[in-house]
Amino acid sequence: MSTNADRLRQLFVDLDRLDFDAAAAHCTDDCVYDDMPFAEATVTGPAAIRAKLELGLGMLERLPTTIHELVENRDTIMVERTEVWHHRGGERATLPVAAVFKFRDGKITLWRDYWDAKTLFSQQPASWLPDVPRP
Repeated sequence: MSTNADRLRQLFVDLDRLDFDAAAAHCTDDCVYDDMPFAEATVTGPAAIRAKLELGLGMLERLPTTIHELVENRDTIMVERTEVWHHRGGERATLPVAAVFKFRDGKITLWRDYWDAKTLFSQQPASWLPDVPRP
């Protein structure tokens, strides 16, 4: 595996541990993070990425991720993964995600996740992001 693939795998280790500072540190100052179901949730830069991760994942106990496919072409990696959201109250949500990551000088410049909002929201407790309309 390449340095970029190693960094990507470490990103998922950091997310499993809910270490948002470490996760955001994998990103360049101009990195764009898109959740494709919600264009309004796009953020740019490590501080904004950290805040977004904290907002969406901060109430979890952990977030183990299984990578099923990882395809790399120069500075672009496409990955198919499954996340299992472990809430502190015992609830769990399983989310399949496809993603595109772009790299520059060993850091992430683009993080674009494709996932189904209905699949995720239907498994979440009502306390998770209560102000976000459910699909």
